[in-house]
Amino acid sequence: MNNANRTAVIIPAYKPDDRLPPYVAALREAGVGKIVIVDDGSGASFQPLFQSIPQDDVVHIISYEPNAGKGVALKRGMTYVQESCPDQAFVVTADSDGQHTVKDVLRMAEAMGENGDGLLLGSRDFDQPDVPFKSRNGNKITATVFKLLYGVWVRDTQTGLRAFGRELLPVMIAVKGDRYEYEMNVLIECAHKKIAMRPLTIQTVYENNNEGSHFRAVRDSIRIYSVILAGFFRFIGASLASFLVDYVLYLIINNLLKGAPGMAQQAGFLFLHFVPHIAIATVGARVLSGVFNFAMNRKFVFDDKSSVKKSFPRYLAVFFLIMILSAALTSSLHTWFGWSDNLVKIPVDILLFFLSYSLQQRWVFKG
Repeated sequence: MNNANRTAVIIPAYKPDDRLPPYVAALREAGVGKIVIVDDGSGASFQPLFQSIPQDDVVHIISYEPNAGKGVALKRGMTYVQESCPDQAFVVTADSDGQHTVKDVLRMAEAMGENGDGLLLGSRDFDQPDVPFKSRNGNKITATVFKLLYGVWVRDTQTGLRAFGRELLPVMIAVKGDRYEYEMNVLIECAHKKIAMRPLTIQTVYENNNEGSHFRAVRDSIRIYSVILAGFFRFIGASLASFLVDYVLYLIINNLLKGAPGMAQQAGFLFLHFVPHIAIATVGARVLSGVFNFAMNRKFVFDDKSSVKKSFPRYLAVFFLIMILSAALTSSLHTWFGWSDNLVKIPVDILLFFLSYSLQQRWVFKG
């Protein structure tokens, strides 16, 4: 089966150079079923270039003003394919700056024909000597950060050559982001929804040290990293609010019980020590703050759409694990070293914070 003929190629273009018309002609000659070019507000001076590209039942050009960003351009193209190209089973997005060869576009289409699941990423080899320094190191750092936060290794997080099945069009169109951050949001959305992301090694092309790219190193890098770290910062905010609720309740309950009869007696289990008033204060405060934290994480941090019946038991398992560790470690450090039972809880819970984030992100809120 000719998978190229079943594929729609979307090319967002902002102030393209004279490489675009022959690139489109080569894709047409290679048998691509639909080529959608999105003129993202390039301006009147670039209209002769776009007009030099013949439009017919294969090539379609979408133009609008003003410039809205790569994310908007991609979603405009996807919407057109969804509404007007029912025969196209696969979608490939490609840049207009010469980085993505026709051969690699066809390889992406063939790979989708063999396995149409998930998101296929045209991944560059950044170890090649001709790769610019900023691209090589920037992508490796971003891939590492993405793995730490979302648990998925994506070799090339900034590739514009991507492919997916038609059934994912609604998901891709709904992803937030107007400019370069959109492509990072797509990866995060796939990680959250457990949509498989797999690489396909492509040719690494950097003409004139990638001077044709409209990527603005500082501004667009800030956009991308703000997207990557947004969920983690929301988790920090929710955890800080929950910690304050927990610690205030702990202080109140602990100080109320500290002078009560029998509350200073110690109980041992293995190598750990439990002091009753510390243990009770920890449990009571953690139960109340835990309900608050679950609601915050589910709604505002992980935007979990699964049933509460599914996520809440998992949250409880993590909740009790962290609570037991907090009570045991706080009591043990207080007993071993004579540290303040009120102050030692702070570093203990900071360490447990990272364990809690990892378990919640990768196991509790998977919906």
